[in-house]
Amino acid sequence: MPTIRIGVASTPLTRTLDEAVPAAVAAIETAARLGARIVCLPETGLPGHRLQGLPVPDVDQASLDAALAVVADAARRAGVVAIVGTERPVEGGREIVSIVIGADGTRLGEQVKTQVDPTEESEGGYVPGSGRRVFTVAGLTFGIAICHEGFRYPELVRSMVLAGADVIFAPQFVTTEDGTLPTAWRAPSNPYNESALRSRALENTVFVAAANCAASTQGSITGIIDPDGELLASLSYGEVGVAVADIDTAAATRELALRWAPERSLVR
Repeated sequence: MPTIRIGVASTPLTRTLDEAVPAAVAAIETAARLGARIVCLPETGLPGHRLQGLPVPDVDQASLDAALAVVADAARRAGVVAIVGTERPVEGGREIVSIVIGADGTRLGEQVKTQVDPTEESEGGYVPGSGRRVFTVAGLTFGIAICHEGFRYPELVRSMVLAGADVIFAPQFVTTEDGTLPTAWRAPSNPYNESALRSRALENTVFVAAANCAASTQGSITGIIDPDGELLASLSYGEVGVAVADIDTAAATRELALRWAPERSLVR
């Protein structure tokens, strides 16, 4: 089977679209230079996550659409598929959304966050959306589990794997509670999130590709995990850039997910 090179980006922590758009464009351009066909950017990179500790001004939909158009043009010029994290104002708050932009700059679809962390609702004003799908782009079938979804809801990830996903992209915003910066993947003192992502790869026999912001308190790695739970590529914590890996989709057998037999596991 031919391989495909995928990338995950750590962009700087931003608060405004003026900061966020150049950061997203730079990540896409870097991914292209590294030969990636697809690159995933962090959760709510446009304009920035609202739990970062500093205020993020309100942004209207027209401004978000204009920012996404600039990022889409960068994807077109680079010839790279981009998964771009943003938000969407709705009645009652803001949805968290990942937009999939094709290598020709067209919008191929979106994944809204359907499971929102309680603190995101109470402190960030985020609200859950609905609907789940998988995408087939550049010969790769993938799903998107946004942050909390991949950490706390293994059944959500499995549903996308059972629908054919060979890769789960995991855009996230994770920081350490004590303000320190980890130095090693899955170190005992790290937040649990990395181990949860590794479990999603192992229990479904697929690749998991996570993209986190390069904050000074970044708590979960930007990296690519193979179906055996090995870290194929990653960036240092707090480092802005793109990590890439050549993956063979034949290795994503989905074997363990396909063995799931709910009819034999009912509680009676």
